[in-house]
Amino acid sequence: MNTLLLAAGGEEPPKTIFTPLWEKVKDTEWGQWFGFDQMDRHLGQFWFEAICFSMMAATFLIIISAIATRKYNNVPGGVQNLLEWAVGLLRNLVRGFIGEQGDKYLPYLGTVFLFIFCMNIMGLIPTFRSPTMTLSTTAALGVVTFVMVQFYAVRDTGLIPYLKHFMGDILWLAPLMVVVEIVGEFARPLSLSLRLFGNIFGEDMVIENLLHMGQGIWIPIQIPMMAFAIFGSFLQAFIFTCLASLYIGQKVVHEHEEGHGDESHGH
Repeated sequence: MNTLLLAAGGEEPPKTIFTPLWEKVKDTEWGQWFGFDQMDRHLGQFWFEAICFSMMAATFLIIISAIATRKYNNVPGGVQNLLEWAVGLLRNLVRGFIGEQGDKYLPYLGTVFLFIFCMNIMGLIPTFRSPTMTLSTTAALGVVTFVMVQFYAVRDTGLIPYLKHFMGDILWLAPLMVVVEIVGEFARPLSLSLRLFGNIFGEDMVIENLLHMGQGIWIPIQIPMMAFAIFGSFLQAFIFTCLASLYIGQKVVHEHEEGHGDESHGH
C-alpha cells in the first residue's frame, strides 16, 4: 500500500494497472515536459499514476451518478437510494457548519467528499494506488477549494465587500492588513493539502508495517487492518470536507451576514 515508503528504501514500488502505460509515456516529449521521467524516488511514476487514478475515480463517480439519475423515481431503490442517502448525510453535515445557506455549497462540498473518499479507498484494491498519497493531488484539491471559496465570496457578498475585507476596519492599517489577509488566504489551501497528504501517507505507513509484522502468522490480521483503512479513508474525506465547510462559513456566510447587519444598523 505505502509505495512511497518502499521507494524511500530504494526498492521498486509495486506495479499498478497504469505502470505499463507510464513506461511507454515517460520518455515521450510531453512525458518529459510533465516530469513523468523523474526517477528520483520514483516521483515521475507516482505523479503519472496519481493523475490516472484520479481520472478513474472521477469517471466512476460520473457513471454511478448517471446510472442513479437515468430513471429518477419518487420511491428510490438500488444505486439511487444509496446516493440519496449519502446526499442527505452530506447535506446535514454541511448545514451543521454553515447553516441553511449550506445547500448552495453542497454540490461542491459533496463532490469533494465523494471524490476524496473514492481516491483514498483505491489504495486497498490490488494493483491500484491512492492518488491522495501524492502531494500533487492533495495540493490540487486545496487550490481548487481556495478558488471556489473566493468565487463564492465574490458571488454572495459582492466584489466591493470582498475587497474591503482585505483592508480591515482601520484605514491606516490597510496596507498591513492586506498583506496579513493574503498570507492567511494562501495558508488555507496549503493547510488543507498538507493535512490530507500527511494523514493518508501516515495511515498507509502504519498499515503497511502492521501487515508486515503479521506475515507468517495464521491469524488474519489483514481483516482488521483493512477495516481500519476503510475507516481512515472515510475520516480523512470527512475532515477535509468539514474544514472546507468551515472555510466557506467563515469567508462567505459570516461576512455576508455582517454586511447585512451593518446595512440594517445604518438604516
